[in-house]
Amino acid sequence: MSAASLNARVLSPRDLDPQLVAAWDQLLAGDRSLHSPFLSAHYARAVQASGVRVRVCVVYRDGAPCAFFPFQFGSLYEMLAGSAGPVGGVMSDYVGLVARQGLQIPPTQLLKLARLNTFTFSHLDQTQQAFGVQGEQPRIGLRLQLDPVDPLGTLLRPQHRYMKDSERCARLAERDLGPLRFEFDQHADRTALLDRLIEQKRLQYQLTDVPDSLSEPWTRRLLHLLAQLDAPACKGQLSTLYAGEHWLASHFGLTCHGVLHHWMPVYNPDLNKYAPGRLLMHRMIEACPPAGLLTIDHGEGDSPSKRQTANEEHVYYRGQWHNRSVASLISRGYQSLKWRLQA
Repeated sequence: MSAASLNARVLSPRDLDPQLVAAWDQLLAGDRSLHSPFLSAHYARAVQASGVRVRVCVVYRDGAPCAFFPFQFGSLYEMLAGSAGPVGGVMSDYVGLVARQGLQIPPTQLLKLARLNTFTFSHLDQTQQAFGVQGEQPRIGLRLQLDPVDPLGTLLRPQHRYMKDSERCARLAERDLGPLRFEFDQHADRTALLDRLIEQKRLQYQLTDVPDSLSEPWTRRLLHLLAQLDAPACKGQLSTLYAGEHWLASHFGLTCHGVLHHWMPVYNPDLNKYAPGRLLMHRMIEACPPAGLLTIDHGEGDSPSKRQTANEEHVYYRGQWHNRSVASLISRGYQSLKWRLQA
């Protein structure tokens, strides 16, 4: 589908009228490759409400919206320079176009439509190439496609030692602490439980010497805003596992049209010997099909723990789209140097 006859408006997410939000939702729902909550209008609105400069390029053909491209500016300087990044920044696990099938918009034209000089990104899924956009520096992503009849057994039964060890940990926890109790989507005391998850997640970052993605106040506000969402394209999901009266582990993620994005897991470090994170994951797997969720998306990253609960891999890309302006060339040089230092 030619991109020659396209025009666009750049809007604030809060200024999208109900018809535009419905059009965005319809495009996202109709394409399985776009089933990520991070690509939804609801996520973009939550990021803006948390205090971030977010914009959406709404692309039109013959007067009808045919694509949505959300982005954000990290500072006033970046906004003036036309230098943008993904909505949510470090808090986003997917980036790209939500567009009509068959539509292709080369990055240079997309930048022109969005009135940008540069767009620097990671987490561009391989399926975005169908829309004419691409990146470089590939990264592995992992997913779990669930058997609706026996989701946990089909996946783990071949891993005899892993399965037996998990069952042993569950028995020990029940013997020492009390019966296991799992809440797949807990609403009672939701704010307090989410606060505890945030506190424990930040402690986990500190103990493992990992950059704290929740250090900025807006990121914590964002999680609370997302926890209130209940749209088919973006719903906050808070899961909690207890043994008796003891908290074992929690997870906050987002769902989108049958996909649960595995996002913010945390466990009680004082009860590590019971493998609480693993026990939580197993119960989430069992609970997904009855809730209409048949995919668990682990996001970017390849590790033994993710591999044990994954059966499909895909590729993410990072990169930078730019035009030939002086501002874009300076930005590209800076980003290239940054990536080389991080390699």
